[in-house]
Amino acid sequence: MLMLTNENYLHTEKIHITQMELNFLNRTVLFSGNVVVTTGLEFNLLTLLMADAGSLISREVIAQRIFQRKLADCNKSINSHMANLRKKFLHVSTQPVIKTVKGQGYIFLTV
Repeated sequence: MLMLTNENYLHTEKIHITQMELNFLNRTVLFSGNVVVTTGLEFNLLTLLMADAGSLISREVIAQRIFQRKLADCNKSINSHMANLRKKFLHVSTQPVIKTVKGQGYIFLTV
């Protein structure tokens, strides 16, 4: 089960930050009006990042909240899913959506 870090998102139907919208009712992602097809895990990962947009989400937090495992057990999976998300957003945006802080984690960019 995904545990969000910001309780404001626990009872909402959508998160909308900058050009990105996550719809929890049908688990869809829109970027500037374009549908971005994600897996369930990618959707959950975006939810976690967007819940604290602009803040660093550590790889350990991602491992615990998204994969329910220790970082050592899912380190490569995190890399793979982040790479897949980046590729998907390259089709709809010329600007990066997610910033990597090497060795620490990721930030959902708000500008």
